[in-house]
Amino acid sequence: MHDSLWSDQRFREFLTLLRGGMFAPPIDDDVRDQFLAQARVRIVPDVQRRVLADIGATVDGDGVAMIAFELLEDCAWDSRRTWLLASSDPWRYLADLVVSEVTAAYGESVRRVGDDDELAGILSASTRRQRDAGSEE
Repeated sequence: MHDSLWSDQRFREFLTLLRGGMFAPPIDDDVRDQFLAQARVRIVPDVQRRVLADIGATVDGDGVAMIAFELLEDCAWDSRRTWLLASSDPWRYLADLVVSEVTAAYGESVRRVGDDDELAGILSASTRRQRDAGSEE
């Protein structure tokens, strides 16, 4: 990839390629890789900073770029695409979408993995005596 940044117009052209339809050829791997490289430069630092500030978690730059690509594929037919095309700062809006997606996914994973309320409910309903760590009964 060359070192120049995509213009907003180039970004919009890429977005229109994603909406090619059922009979259109898939996005060329080189074009996808060019977008991923642009996303790493254009939105990853902002997304990483905002996610760290919002939820205290660090995120991988390559993963953020892939999420951005998948979000663009997902929104090819809805109002998010319309705003990406019309926005005066589509990269910023894409970063907003990625931050929203990542923070929601983080919240879901935390609720599933560490639901202390559910564990406390199980403990209080149990008739068994709680064992201390290291006890052998």
